[in-house]
Amino acid sequence: MAAIYAGSNITGTDGVIAIDKVGNKIRFLDPETLQEIKALDVPEPAVHEMAITPDRRMAYVPLYGDGIYGRNTPNNKILAVDIRERKIADIFDLGSYLAPHGMVYSSAGDLWVVCDIPSKLLRIRPEQRSIEAAYDTPGKGPHVLGMLPDESRIYTSSKEGDVGVYDIARAGFTASVPVRVPGIEKGNGTGSEGILPLPDGSKVLVIDNSPKCDLRVIDTRTNELVDRVPLEGFPYTNSKRSRLAKLALSPDQRHLIATSFTGGLAWLIDATDYRRQTVIPVAKGPQGSAYTPCGRFAYVSSHDSGLLTKIDLEARRAVEGLEIGNGIEVLAWY
Repeated sequence: MAAIYAGSNITGTDGVIAIDKVGNKIRFLDPETLQEIKALDVPEPAVHEMAITPDRRMAYVPLYGDGIYGRNTPNNKILAVDIRERKIADIFDLGSYLAPHGMVYSSAGDLWVVCDIPSKLLRIRPEQRSIEAAYDTPGKGPHVLGMLPDESRIYTSSKEGDVGVYDIARAGFTASVPVRVPGIEKGNGTGSEGILPLPDGSKVLVIDNSPKCDLRVIDTRTNELVDRVPLEGFPYTNSKRSRLAKLALSPDQRHLIATSFTGGLAWLIDATDYRRQTVIPVAKGPQGSAYTPCGRFAYVSSHDSGLLTKIDLEARRAVEGLEIGNGIEVLAWY
């Protein structure tokens, strides 16, 4: 089974979809020139993350609200976007489940979504516009999630708490993995950020909120931490505030990119040796990353700058900055 899309880690040749959080638009770009083909206005605030179906026909995008975690007037809706027709196909309401954010779509047709205000994991059937189940997450403020490639478990990353391990067959959380900073017991920054299952399902990578935003490695057989790797050159930041770090693995599994919104940096990491890192300065407010179909380049989107930074993966450096949109959170070639 192919690895399931979670975040902005998918690569194809048909087009590019970009989630412009600042502009509150869905943008479609030419896959070769990155010239904008079409932009969809979104009627309510505001688009954040994205999940693409395995057949690459639909994208689901949460309407999170008008702010950020801890300072948000929340929304409670999800957009269904027809990728091939480049149009909004549906908007459905989640009722009391506010602030939907991270999401992933399974081959069974379930859309899994975390909502950070009620600290819930939802299982949704989008074609029926129905919420099939809701589960309390172990950590407060779940914000990002990842599904193992065999679709047996979901790992949730929370702003304020442990990584949660949800067993799909058992229909419940069965474990949690502590990643808290010692001496900081509550508040934004006590949990983790970007989370990424590896394609073979053996490990899950997660970035914590320690002073240097360490990369943690979770063994999925035991759900225990087996390694902790600092990000080189990470500027000291406030551990009581979220660093908005994200991860993306290249399709050939050679490169891992980490970004940190507050640090203004990206790390190009050898996927076979996490301690081999190249620090790459990028435009202010980096968030999502995406790899080109040729496998030579990656782009980092900078939410605060309206720029995409083009990275040459072989030369291991930034080679171009492109002004696209107002502030893109995630993007993907599909």
